[in-house]
Amino acid sequence: MENLLKEYKKPDERWEIWGVNSHSEFMSKFMVIGRFHDNVPELIKEEFKVVERLLCNSYYHYPLIDEAFSKVTRIFESAISLRLKELNILEEKKFETLDKKIKKIEAYTSSTLTKEWNAAKNIRNSFAHPAAGSLRGITLFNGFFQMVNILNTIFLDKTTVEHNIQALNQLKEVANPLKKGLFKFQMEDKIFLVTSILPYSFFENKNIQKSFWVIHPVLTYFPQKTDKLNFDLPIFQSFKNIKITENSFEATNIYNNKKIFAIPTNKKENIELLNKHQEQIESSENEVKQAYWNLLEHEINNEVIKFLYENCWK
Repeated sequence: MENLLKEYKKPDERWEIWGVNSHSEFMSKFMVIGRFHDNVPELIKEEFKVVERLLCNSYYHYPLIDEAFSKVTRIFESAISLRLKELNILEEKKFETLDKKIKKIEAYTSSTLTKEWNAAKNIRNSFAHPAAGSLRGITLFNGFFQMVNILNTIFLDKTTVEHNIQALNQLKEVANPLKKGLFKFQMEDKIFLVTSILPYSFFENKNIQKSFWVIHPVLTYFPQKTDKLNFDLPIFQSFKNIKITENSFEATNIYNNKKIFAIPTNKKENIELLNKHQEQIESSENEVKQAYWNLLEHEINNEVIKFLYENCWK
């Protein structure tokens, strides 16, 4: 029995591929804990602890990641049923599909959220009928953050959902002068030349308005051919205390409480840099540009998921 225990506590060598050499290092890089707002039922919070323990032990047996994700998809299904009960919506006595249950809740939330829930439903279906020997492993990592977000959104009331959607739309409207131009963007002791400063997500939590922004810098290099794809990504930032005027942008970084500033610039040397930036993008192969936009969409989506997970539920 003691030898068996040692075997169960032997690290899975596959983690070395990602530079993980200890359990504590694994926990800091790949552990996802449940973060839930007060209206999420205790039953859901307790169920997620099973996911946490499966993830924790995947350091010793890599395939447990898939088992952890399979568990969270089942929690998602349970959460939909719990929400129906909270709203006093009767479930059919005969078998009722998850799709029908989600449709019943749509009037109490938003179509944007139910689209995300339907995507989670499709993932749940794939895990309900896995192929023998299938293993997704670390490719599921960001999915855990998204599933935590989804579990939280299921238990948001419609007023909260609509308030945040409206606030994001208003923020985009106010920030419209920053959508396209040339700005000096100061972050701590660094100054960047940027072409746009755009809000992508918003959530008000405990009277603090938090938003996620994408800042596109003027690039000095952009790949021209597909054989040398090496892209510089935008600057991703999470802000509070936003102040926007015709001639300035000011905000506070959520994580370190440091101020950032941006002002328009029309200096000749800066305009020349912008022109070179635009020329490089325009002259690149279409496949290169498409690869860049695909990568950009993927990275922004992941960053928005992390922004919500880290800042909006607790």
